[in-house]
Amino acid sequence: MKLSVIIPAYNDLEAVLRCMQSVIQTTSPHRTEVLIQDDASPNVIMPPLLGNMCQRNEHNLGFPANCNAGAARARGDVIMLLNHDVWITQRGWDERLLDFFELTPKAAVAGPTLLFPDGRVQSVGGEFDAACHPFHVALGAQNPDWQPIATPRPVSWVTGAAFAVRATVWREFGGFDTAYAGGYFEDVDFCVRARVAGHEVWHRPNIRMYHGTGSTGGNPRFMQNAMLFKQRWVDTKIVSPDDNVLRERFWA
Repeated sequence: MKLSVIIPAYNDLEAVLRCMQSVIQTTSPHRTEVLIQDDASPNVIMPPLLGNMCQRNEHNLGFPANCNAGAARARGDVIMLLNHDVWITQRGWDERLLDFFELTPKAAVAGPTLLFPDGRVQSVGGEFDAACHPFHVALGAQNPDWQPIATPRPVSWVTGAAFAVRATVWREFGGFDTAYAGGYFEDVDFCVRARVAGHEVWHRPNIRMYHGTGSTGGNPRFMQNAMLFKQRWVDTKIVSPDDNVLRERFWA
């Protein structure tokens, strides 16, 4: 199996370079390709600086469609989407990820342990609270080695900031749904679609990455995306709670 790492990029060339270089330095060039998708960044034109691995969109597409454009170029059996403000220090993670997909045929999606820059837990897979809001398990926890989150396990969803997906499943579903304009909820939606189709979504704690949240900005259409997700999956009772506590208040 081979891996395609897709970095959907927008401005912030310094962060893009750090992400790209960290992937190159921690993976095998024989098994992993790195592709950057410049979403018509207004402050920098990346392809002349980054070479053939980088392609620039003619117009700004927004996060979900930019991920789709980058993934369309992928040649790997597994596609790993990485926000451009993610970086990695752990060598050989690509081998571990590919081995997991090879040994777990029902797995469609997997996510690593994602850490804040200070080492606290950002994401170890997500669940749905009492009102079916998606929430991050153990958000802000100090110890990523805590046994309940340091053990491989199926989860309800993983974040699009570090989102590994079997290429056949990605193409079967047409990638992220661009109805979630600008980003947010497209990752959770994909995981729900995968699970409804009989696939599995996993957290892989033996892979760790860092995510400098905030540098990619927010999305003014967050609540519109939240309501689309609610209408599609919650109101229809396709998604059910994993937790009996109300942890978010998007629509509750």
